[in-house]
Amino acid sequence: MLQTLLASAAALTALLPGPPASWPAPADVPARVRAAGLTMLDEEAMTMHIHPHLEVFVDGRPMTVPADIGIDRSGPKPRYSPLHTHDTSGVVHVESATWRDFTLGQLLTEWGAPRTDGRGYVNGRAHQGDPARIVLHDQDEIRLVYGRS
Repeated sequence: MLQTLLASAAALTALLPGPPASWPAPADVPARVRAAGLTMLDEEAMTMHIHPHLEVFVDGRPMTVPADIGIDRSGPKPRYSPLHTHDTSGVVHVESATWRDFTLGQLLTEWGAPRTDGRGYVNGRAHQGDPARIVLHDQDEIRLVYGRS
């Protein structure tokens, strides 16, 4: 599955003159949420309610984090992943019925964005190791950099 995601991102990038402005939010939200190891909720849960902020750069250019990552609007009423975006501000809504660790990798899986070959920074400090393992905390400023800085 990861190889398919990477191939899709590479194919998209190859079609554009330079890095893409955004990888769009996927159409099959429930499948992407399951792939991230999460469950869709009928409404936003608020026991755990935090908001990290994500910025993504590809070859030095900013990429828009799309609206509706983790939100399924295909039915009569929206359904939500505990990890989702409402708009293109980069604010990630972590809204869960239980307190637990959620990771950047889970969000990237929901989004369909590559999970490898990036460098992660949290609150201005380089994250050592796989950026997909970054645990999301309230008010964290997370930067994910692909390619050159």
